Amino acid sequence: MPVVVRALALFSALELVLGVPAAAQTPAQIEAEPIVKLQAGETPVQGECLTQEELDLIAGLRALRRPTVGVEGDGDDQAPFNPQYFVGTWEVEGVLPESPLGEASEFYGTEVVQHVGACAYEGLLQATTVDGDVTIASRMFYDRSASYLVRIEDDSRGVEFVKIGRVGGDAGGYFSHFWEAAPVMSQGQQVRLTGRTFMLSPFRYEVRGQISVDGGPFVNFGTVRWERVGEDSP
Repeated sequence: MPVVVRALALFSALELVLGVPAAAQTPAQIEAEPIVKLQAGETPVQGECLTQEELDLIAGLRALRRPTVGVEGDGDDQAPFNPQYFVGTWEVEGVLPESPLGEASEFYGTEVVQHVGACAYEGLLQATTVDGDVTIASRMFYDRSASYLVRIEDDSRGVEFVKIGRVGGDAGGYFSHFWEAAPVMSQGQQVRLTGRTFMLSPFRYEVRGQISVDGGPFVNFGTVRWERVGEDSP
């Protein structure tokens, strides 16, 4: 099944399971029309998800060094999230507890993320665990209008997760992705994941997850950290 069709079907399931608001586009819609619908006065930028006006706002707030102060002086503007944040090469490491997805293990490797057009991104994570090598191919779609980020992960261990949720900022100008994933089956057991991706700086972020097995309570599922490497590293 083509990835876009599969994503659309999975997103429909998420609407039922997670109560995703109708305002958020499906992954297929985001891929087909990533800019959503430009409003009057908005200017698209080649090679970017955000509009020129959003990029200018980000630049202005950074210049002020006060992320919560508006460029126009109204004091209420907050920089929008720019999904270009994820583009680049990242070193990944963490520790995951035992679960139907695998034995308790350290998890370390490298992920490369690239921008493939408008608000669509692709990543390839190659990692090592106690069970052997793991490859996770991901696709990300960002809905500017609803601030929703969708991450579809095709895991070589035989599962596919669709993580979806809103991206929110705080008073300090930092962003978090609050996500949930639809249930999947692994080793004959139903697995659900939820978590929060903390974007701690331009150079590092971490994912703190929770897991539920066979409808049980959500419990800690470890923390995995990403650190930028290469030309864009500190």
